[in-house]
Amino acid sequence: MLRLLRRRRRRQLRQLGEAEAYARSYGQRSDEVSNVKAVERAEVELEEEEPPARLSDRALRDAFLSRLAKRRRP
Repeated sequence: MLRLLRRRRRRQLRQLGEAEAYARSYGQRSDEVSNVKAVERAEVELEEEEPPARLSDRALRDAFLSRLAKRRRP
């Protein structure tokens, strides 16, 4: 019998030790990167914005059609 659908066997990966996993994750330490302290920013008072106006789908459609009609007028 001919097997049309062949499944490949999964290759078992070897387990990594803790040191090898750390080395793969972080690599070698470099002097090119250094840590810096964050500069504190002055707090900015945010003004409360008005919530957006809620329109029904019909009102939105009518507003669109009226703006479209204004474009067509000479």
